[in-house]
Amino acid sequence: MGEFYHLICRRLAKVYGGPTYGTKYSLTGACSQCGTGAEPQGPRILPKFRAPYHPILLTFDGEILVNLDRAQSLKSLGVSCLEEVRTPTGNLLPLMELRRETILPPFSPKTTGYEREQPCPQCGRDGFFGIPHQPLTLVYEALSQQYRGKQVLWTFERFGNSRLRSPFEDSVFAAPLYVVSREVMECIRGRGIDFEPVVTEYS
Repeated sequence: MGEFYHLICRRLAKVYGGPTYGTKYSLTGACSQCGTGAEPQGPRILPKFRAPYHPILLTFDGEILVNLDRAQSLKSLGVSCLEEVRTPTGNLLPLMELRRETILPPFSPKTTGYEREQPCPQCGRDGFFGIPHQPLTLVYEALSQQYRGKQVLWTFERFGNSRLRSPFEDSVFAAPLYVVSREVMECIRGRGIDFEPVVTEYS
């Protein structure tokens, strides 16, 4: 317990993410019905917007953005899963998106603090929601040793409801939760950011 932490960002960027503005996605491995598991590819495309001054921000679609100073600090820890943020015309924005090094396996049935609502009938991977005023405690039993030493991970489960639509830019993808190492936690802690310990037991 305590090796990993669930990152909770409460500072909103007040901008939509997902494929709304042209971010490319790979659907390899994603659910063919709802799109859950679609992976962003290349730069995050967002409109030019006035970001509140804060090192870590959350889009309405659950992506985490970091300012360039904090991105550099993360890189100094060896975090390489950072991607450029550009406008639809290709201009760089002074932010980077934090993605993931790997995806965790499904969490244990002992995980508490969530409920289900309208999960996809095909994949069952979305439709997870937190319960207001109740902490979410992630539990992983018999976790493979391959996850030791990772810095930034996503949960297999996706929170929210995915909708794969045509045109693709109208699609909405349920978001993973971010799980980070103690080193990353120490690097990005601050106002508007909370961390909940993840319970891990290795096989």
